[in-house]
Amino acid sequence: MTTPRYALLFPGQGAQFPGMAQRFHDASPAVRDLFDLAESRTGLPLREICFRTERTDQARTDWNQPAVFLAGLAGWYALVEQTARRGAEHPPVCVAGHSLGHFTALAAAGALSATDALDLVARRGELMHRASLAADGAMATLIGLSEPAVADLVRAAGDDAVSVAAVNGPDQVVVSGAGPAVAAVSQRAVAAGAERVVPLAIALAAHSPLMAPADAGFTPLVADADLREPRVPVVLNTTGRASRDVAEIRADLHRHMLAPVRWWQCLATARDAGADLLVDAGPGRTLSKVLRRDLPADAVHSLDHPRGLEALLP
Repeated sequence: MTTPRYALLFPGQGAQFPGMAQRFHDASPAVRDLFDLAESRTGLPLREICFRTERTDQARTDWNQPAVFLAGLAGWYALVEQTARRGAEHPPVCVAGHSLGHFTALAAAGALSATDALDLVARRGELMHRASLAADGAMATLIGLSEPAVADLVRAAGDDAVSVAAVNGPDQVVVSGAGPAVAAVSQRAVAAGAERVVPLAIALAAHSPLMAPADAGFTPLVADADLREPRVPVVLNTTGRASRDVAEIRADLHRHMLAPVRWWQCLATARDAGADLLVDAGPGRTLSKVLRRDLPADAVHSLDHPRGLEALLP
């Protein structure tokens, strides 16, 4: 059987669950070293948060972001370690991450060191947590309506407190903003023919104007970040284009906290780059479940599957 060409994908907030990455941690010395580094850098009990904390408590943004980042990177470390044991490299054709997951993708591609990425993610989580405490934020996925249709609903609301936050599929669009405004747009979406509305297990309004205070604090960190040319192309959230150019990657990060995530476009770019398989690095199978609505089952794979690593080993 030919080993597939693959794109590696990393989820963002909302992918958390008790026990995430523990299988990789217990089996891999490299992952255990990564957890040691992460706990040292952040000062957080990340093993406790990842392995034993309830999902609702894991959703706290300043815990969630470093924990989900770490759990996603653990899957990649485990894959690299297993590949090295086989004596052959098998890198992805490109990497991409959804929102927070974009930082995991940058670390996996070598555009950021694991240490620098951890520091950025921990600070990002703190800033966004603080901003969320000052606003009644919410997010919801509207299923069954196109992006133009949802954008029309947002404009018709006449309320700057709600916006399109992500386009996850041809008819999967996330809205974000003040809780009452998100609820009002969600009601209008159902009336306009949406199949259903799925509130997200996220305690903030990411990729909305409510994150402006957090963005102001994060901008200087992006400007000073020690970015380097990645080993493989990174698909950028705000444009959907793949890049190895440090200036383009930094410009994307400057827009990242407030601009919508062009995820469906990111996936099209990955497939156009020659990826036969879209691999959800986890934690969990959040991205896999979303993608299987719009893509064939054999086009999507999850590292959190019991045989998830083996399918990609040369």
